[in-house]
Amino acid sequence: MGRIVIALLVAASAAAAQTADKPKRKTVGVALAGGSALGLAHVGVLQWFEEHRIPVDYIAGTSMGGLVAGLWATGHDSAEMLDFVKNVNWAAAFSASPPYRNISFRRKEDQREIPTNLEMGYKKGLQLPGGLSAGHGVGLILSRFAAPYSEETSFDLLPTPFRCVATDLVTSKEVVFDRGPLFEAMRATMSLPALFAPVERGKQILVDGGLVNNLPVDIVKRMGADIVIAVALDKPPDAKAYKSLLGAAGRSISVMITDNERRNIGLADLVLMPDLQGFDAMAFQRYDDFRKVGYEAAARKEQMLKMLELSEGEYRAYREARARKTRPEVTQPKFIEVEGDMAPRRKAALIASLKADKDGVVTQKDLETELTKITGMGRYDTAGYEFVDKNGEPGIKITAHEKSYGPPFLKLGILLDGAPDSGLRFGVGARITFLDFGGPASEWRSDLSIGTINRLATEYYYRFQGGKWFIAPRGYWVSDLLPFYAGHTHVMDYRTNTGGGGADLGYAFGRFQEMRFGYDAGHISYTVSTGSLPGSVSGRTSGFRGKWSYDKQNNPVIPLDGLRSSVQANWMTDFPGMNKQFPAMEGEVSYARRITKRYSYIVEGAGGATSGDRALNLFYVTGGLYRLSALARGQLHGNSYYNGRVAIFRSLSDQPIGLLSKTYFTVGYEVGTAWTRGNSANPFNDGVIGVASDTPLGLLFFGGSVGESGFRSILFRLGRYF
Repeated sequence: MGRIVIALLVAASAAAAQTADKPKRKTVGVALAGGSALGLAHVGVLQWFEEHRIPVDYIAGTSMGGLVAGLWATGHDSAEMLDFVKNVNWAAAFSASPPYRNISFRRKEDQREIPTNLEMGYKKGLQLPGGLSAGHGVGLILSRFAAPYSEETSFDLLPTPFRCVATDLVTSKEVVFDRGPLFEAMRATMSLPALFAPVERGKQILVDGGLVNNLPVDIVKRMGADIVIAVALDKPPDAKAYKSLLGAAGRSISVMITDNERRNIGLADLVLMPDLQGFDAMAFQRYDDFRKVGYEAAARKEQMLKMLELSEGEYRAYREARARKTRPEVTQPKFIEVEGDMAPRRKAALIASLKADKDGVVTQKDLETELTKITGMGRYDTAGYEFVDKNGEPGIKITAHEKSYGPPFLKLGILLDGAPDSGLRFGVGARITFLDFGGPASEWRSDLSIGTINRLATEYYYRFQGGKWFIAPRGYWVSDLLPFYAGHTHVMDYRTNTGGGGADLGYAFGRFQEMRFGYDAGHISYTVSTGSLPGSVSGRTSGFRGKWSYDKQNNPVIPLDGLRSSVQANWMTDFPGMNKQFPAMEGEVSYARRITKRYSYIVEGAGGATSGDRALNLFYVTGGLYRLSALARGQLHGNSYYNGRVAIFRSLSDQPIGLLSKTYFTVGYEVGTAWTRGNSANPFNDGVIGVASDTPLGLLFFGGSVGESGFRSILFRLGRYF
């Protein structure tokens, strides 16, 4: 039927051309359906069109179909589109937070202390963010091709006239974007509900257009296309996949989308349907496989599509007309302006960091890096850019968007830690942070945790005039249960209570390191909680300290690359049981590196030493997951200790996106001990094997460890591992 319709339309066009001053051919429009990674099949369809000289005079899309349509509309050919898709880091684009390396040092501390994505705000009452991701990563992807068209008044003026669709949650109706800014339109059509925060435009709250019009054939017709080709993404159902909670929810949305697609399929003159059997909608790494099935879908309709083929001369003229409207994706700015509530010093630093190269060009790579650093400070959820023109001079406008739900921010954490000899430890905690409190870059941060470990702590971090130097007064109280062992035997438990306060003077070098010096005074007590042996110690503690910290790893939970290190020196002036002053030193280092795409290794070491007095035999403790895993938590104690670890990680998934996509099989070796003067410092050795995953709740580990002298343990951990 489609072949007959196209033949009649082409014949009518030829007849009309002989009798009237009308276009010599019927115009062709293409509607591209949404479908997450499945939408990459559209690249193959357009590649086939290009190779067979099929013109695309109008194009519209929804969600991922909108992204591909936007690429085509801004003048990209199929090879450029494939290269664009190939170079997208989809895991970063869908990430709930900026890359760990790009966040500020203070936010790195937050991620290590509470390695979860559970953040809320209290700006106007307790609020959750609008989605798992604010959309900063995907926004940067869109800006790569949308930025040059920021001031375009109508999408009809693009190299190919373009439309995309979003859904307004306020009115439950579709919103069709036909004019700029192009970035806003693209960002709205790709706002998958719950995954990405909605786009607010006036009174509209916009999300993915697939909810109301996933295949915008009707819109392409309204644009003026004589012949409309629809590319539908109908994936065959998999009954097994829909029995799970997430699978059933996903399928329910698909059923709704399929229903609105079918209404539009009937309006198309020709429908192409790529064979998506066996493809996962989140398998973005299979971009070339998607391209191939899209190409094959067009090839199967070759006889019908050939009727739309232009001569070489006509197609050359068509391409040249598109090229004349295409704008360069680099700029030589005469000015850079920053919009958003940002301290003057930060604005000046941002502009200075974007100095043009020797040719006067600011690269998009540099822009993306600097804007991601802005979101890494914690106050802003997205930062985007546009190419603008003022008085005939080109420039860049940067917009930093503050999180709508804070500050202050409330970050929630959890700890579940189980081993046969140690029992189950459980705890929930929260960190509340007031940013720019008392001045730019200053903040007030407080912690509360309840469970096996009870903790209350607060620190005010003041940056002098928003600069590098800071002062940080603090107060704290911690109550913990410390087991005491004699060989294999669990003798008793100490309840430790520590409280006090202090202040540090320090220097913030940047995102990767910090130095601080200070004084601390408080009270500590060790009281027997369970067990038959008597003994309790309590008294005043005080002393001076200096600490240097460095963190350039790529992940706080399972690092695959980079170095992290810290060194702390204390001069203790008071401590229970001691009648003299004494030093204490402690340091740690962790180095991770990728071997291949799937394999990486990590090498870690830690150690500490203080006076040899027996009164300090509980100064350091070791044992537990990744601190001699075959031993129970705190099984070794003394006034000196060391431990080391080397481990290999193998990724169990090629898919970069998903709740458990970062899952690894790991095997490692550990060595270390803790001792007091006069006792043996012989090392203890063990091996560890298990499965580890970097989840939204932190580390998920399940495995076991076998060590010398018959020590062994089964291990489970959710939350932190250190």
